[in-house]
Amino acid sequence: MNFRELRNRLISSLWDYIGCPVILSNQVQPEAEPPFCIYTVTAPYIPDGGMGDYEIADVAEGVKISRMEMPSATFSFTFCSQNRTAENGSVVNGEDEAWAVADKAISYFKHAGQDDFLALGVAVVDVGQAQDRTTLLVDEAARRVGFDVQIRYTRIDERETASIEKIKI
Repeated sequence: MNFRELRNRLISSLWDYIGCPVILSNQVQPEAEPPFCIYTVTAPYIPDGGMGDYEIADVAEGVKISRMEMPSATFSFTFCSQNRTAENGSVVNGEDEAWAVADKAISYFKHAGQDDFLALGVAVVDVGQAQDRTTLLVDEAARRVGFDVQIRYTRIDERETASIEKIKI
């Protein structure tokens, strides 16, 4: 699985768990109805500093060389809401709702999502501190709470090359 597929499955699992849209930030599209989450992959590849593990296997035309490593990636999540009146007439406090959804997402990364991460071959390295990321609008504030998550995943690079059959010395 490449990083894009891993990212998409991770985001889909989070969306299912928190029950609101998780959308890539900085897109040209109308803003979703609150509550929603925007995310950015701030660092998709943070090498672990090693050379990786190499494996050589025979194939029909030579050899296949595989290199496996365990890099990290950092995601930034921001959970958004606004003060509003819900369809049933109740008043929604945007700040409380943004903090509640962020707290549920923290629970996902710290504990509830462990089966999802195991299926993806991902380890959660760090869940950062949740903090206020509120944005002032013209006459109101868009309530935002965000945190960063660092994961570790498996990356495999492969290539095929010709092999040297006999060497004359």
